[in-house]
Amino acid sequence: MRTIFDNLTVQHIQIEEHNNKASVEVRFLQNNEWIASTLVLDHTDLNQLFAKMNACGIAVSLSDDFNCYSTEEGRIFTLNCNEKGWSEVALNSFTPVNPVRQLRA
Repeated sequence: MRTIFDNLTVQHIQIEEHNNKASVEVRFLQNNEWIASTLVLDHTDLNQLFAKMNACGIAVSLSDDFNCYSTEEGRIFTLNCNEKGWSEVALNSFTPVNPVRQLRA
């Protein structure tokens, strides 16, 4: 059974140039309780997340919306959805295609 995240709100996204994963800080509703977590998504699921955001009227552009930082190991792209005013947009029934690792505090 795949995981379904209901009422998912994206807070922050970080993509490392030479890594096939993205860290996505989110909040979602589980058992009537809000959970803050970081999801580690592959590019397929990240693209699916962007498609869900686009369906809600949020067109995410790597060149326009992300900040870029150069490091010795490549570039890091970050997007703070709070600064864009997007952190309250709920994405319903986000279901990743691939297994997702969750980091909870």
